[in-house]
Amino acid sequence: MNTTQTTLFDFSALQRADKTILYLYFIFVVIGLIFIYSISRYAGNTIGLDANAIFFKQFIFALVSMIAMLFFTTMDYRITRVVVVPIFFISLFLLVAVFFPGVGLQVGLARRWIDFRFFSFNPSEFAKIALTIYLAHIFVKKNERVTDFWFGLFPPLILVGIVFGIILLQSGLAIGVIIVLIMGVIIFAGGTSIKHLVYIGIAVAAIIGFAIWGSNYRIDRIFAFLDPWEDPRGIGYQSIESLRALDFGGFFGVGLGNSIQKVSRLPAAHTDFIFAIIVEEVGLLGGTALLILYLWFFIAGLKIVSKTQDPYGRLLAFGFVTLIAIHVLLHVMINMGMVPPTGVSLPFISYGGSSFLMLSIAIGILLNISAHIPLKE
Repeated sequence: MNTTQTTLFDFSALQRADKTILYLYFIFVVIGLIFIYSISRYAGNTIGLDANAIFFKQFIFALVSMIAMLFFTTMDYRITRVVVVPIFFISLFLLVAVFFPGVGLQVGLARRWIDFRFFSFNPSEFAKIALTIYLAHIFVKKNERVTDFWFGLFPPLILVGIVFGIILLQSGLAIGVIIVLIMGVIIFAGGTSIKHLVYIGIAVAAIIGFAIWGSNYRIDRIFAFLDPWEDPRGIGYQSIESLRALDFGGFFGVGLGNSIQKVSRLPAAHTDFIFAIIVEEVGLLGGTALLILYLWFFIAGLKIVSKTQDPYGRLLAFGFVTLIAIHVLLHVMINMGMVPPTGVSLPFISYGGSSFLMLSIAIGILLNISAHIPLKE
């Protein structure tokens, strides 16, 4: 195949795409639907929805996301470089739009959704994809000059800083941290100097520290993480109930559908703490098997990165694989009480349309990149 030839759509890419990534994606979707069905009745009761509403909505999310994944698998990934500027500024506009009266939807202290009446969309999920595309493009474009701080690093850092600042205003520190981690990975893979990377890391750590110190509820979360039993019915409640779910599961679990913690005990059992429910129902054995599948996915993704000859495709694939890996790692660590509780979904398994759709698009682009790897003679 001539890798220099660019066509907008190539349906044969579905045949050439990496089958390991494709099959694992569908396996995750099926696992997610099984556990959302198991949780949906009780989760629906806690947020005022019909018993089957959560499962039905998740099924629709999954269907739309799979169609999007297949669409982007057939679309040449290099087209994203042509539209990188509109993609970035659309994501920036959507992030700002949540502050418009009658547009943004606020849940608790967080205001990070756009209300479309029938469903809500989280623009920060789109921003993760848009920034990954932008950073991959800009660091390939600058090439050898990425080691020049003022020319190679400073301009993209300013744009990432703007996005990070807007997300902080939406009370989305966890999402901001994910974006910063992706930026660090792409900057490192893009060839910047270690010295500049260390300086950036120190500056980002200081900014995050000030963001935590300047917010009472973030400080409370830190203290609850350090000692959740200090306030077991308040700020430490989620961490304690998540750990109890893991404990109840033991090695083999209490059985599929038999979770105790999902019955109005563990908040956000269908979203932020779904891994704890999975371990409770299918045990440490089942939870470990799921993590092995994610590890298999990560290794298969790195193989695509290593085989991709196009520098842009290689950096973009690395960014998307790392994005999904960071989601998995943070979600599991939160459920195990290793980091303070905050909203991070388990890719393709947690309930929710925005993250599901955006990460599915990332999978589609990754698969298209794999389809452009030249076949061995």
